[in-house]
Amino acid sequence: MHGGAADRSGLIHVGDEVVEVNSINVEGKTPTDVLSILQNSEGTITFKLIPADGKGNVRESKVRVRAHFDYSAFGDPYIPCKEAGLDFVKGDVLHIVCQDDAYWWQARKEGDRNMRAGLIPSRALQERRIIHDRTQSQTESDNAENDDFDREQIATYEEVAKLYPRPGLYRPLVLIGAPGVGRNELKRRLIVTNPDKYKTPIPYTSRAMKPGEVNGKEYHFVTREKMEEDIEATRFIEFGEYKGNLYGTSSESVKALINTNHVCILSPHYQALKMLRIPTLKPYIIYIKPPPLEALKETRNALHARSTFDVNNSRGFTDEEFDDIIKAAARIEFLYGHFFDDVIVNEDLAVAFTQLVAAANRVETEPTWVPASWVQ
Repeated sequence: MHGGAADRSGLIHVGDEVVEVNSINVEGKTPTDVLSILQNSEGTITFKLIPADGKGNVRESKVRVRAHFDYSAFGDPYIPCKEAGLDFVKGDVLHIVCQDDAYWWQARKEGDRNMRAGLIPSRALQERRIIHDRTQSQTESDNAENDDFDREQIATYEEVAKLYPRPGLYRPLVLIGAPGVGRNELKRRLIVTNPDKYKTPIPYTSRAMKPGEVNGKEYHFVTREKMEEDIEATRFIEFGEYKGNLYGTSSESVKALINTNHVCILSPHYQALKMLRIPTLKPYIIYIKPPPLEALKETRNALHARSTFDVNNSRGFTDEEFDDIIKAAARIEFLYGHFFDDVIVNEDLAVAFTQLVAAANRVETEPTWVPASWVQ
C-alpha cells in the first residue's frame, strides 16, 4: 500500500517474493497462513525476500477524481481488507495513487496529511455494483420516469483538475432546481446587486414583434425556420414552444456575455445541463434545494408566497404543489446530482441569498475542481 510501513521503508517492493517470515519458511503457504504468522509474532519482524526483476517501484499516479457516491469499507463485504479501506462521501476529491488492480484502487483524500493510501472500489467494480442494484430494483414506472436520463452514464468517479480564476473572464452561474423552489427570485436579487456585472442572455423567439418592441432588447426575433435550423444544429441550450411560437436560449448568447466580461446567470430546466456543462462554457452549477416538506410549507405560507404554478400569481401554493416541489427536487438530485458544484437550501430566502453571493464571489477568486477535460 502506498504510504504504508512497507512502502515507506523502501525495502519491500511490488513483485518481491516472500520466502521466510521470522525464519519460518512460507513458500507455498496461502496469504491467510502468512497473516496468521504475522499476527502471532511479537517484536521485530524479519522478512527474507527474493527481489523482483527490475526496480520494483510503482510510480504514483497524479489522477484526481471526484466521488459521486458514499463509501464505507467496513460496510463492504467484498473488500480484501476492511482495515486497509478508505472511507469517503459523495463530493470528496480523491488522489488515485495506484490503479494497477482491476477491482481495487489505492487512493488518498486530497489535502489529507495522512500520506497512507487506502483501498477503494475501482470504477469498473462500482459500475457493476450500481448496474446490479438498479436491475434488482428497477420497475416499469422507474423506466417511465427516467426517460430523460442517460442510462449509459453511471456516475461513480469523475476525473477532475483545478481551474484557476482568470481576471475578467467569468464562469456562468447556473441555478438548477425544482419549479417553485425560488431560483428565479434568487437570480433576480443577485442581478439587482450589480446589473452591469450580472446579466441574463436575451432569449430568441419565432413570434412576431409587438408594437414598441425592439429587436435584441427583450428578445431576438427570428423566423421559425431559422430557429428550427439552429435547434437541429444544437445551438440552443434550451428551447420550448408556447402558443405556437418557439422560444430559446442560445449558447452563443452565453458566450457573448462571457467574452464581454459579464457574469452570465441562468436558471434553466435541469435537462439543459447536458448542453451547458461543456468545456467552452465551464459553468458553475448551483443546486437550489427545498427544505423538508413541513419547513417548505411553513416558510412559504408565513411569507404569503405566491404560487409560481399559477399563471396570474394570484394565490398561494397548494399542499399538492408543495409535494410536487419535493418530488421534483428528489428526482433532479438523483438524475443530475453529480453535476452540482454547490448546494444551497432555500429555507430562508435571505440566508440562501447570502450563500449565493458567497458562492459567486468564491468562484471568481478561488480555484475550483472541474472536469479534467476543461483544463487540458
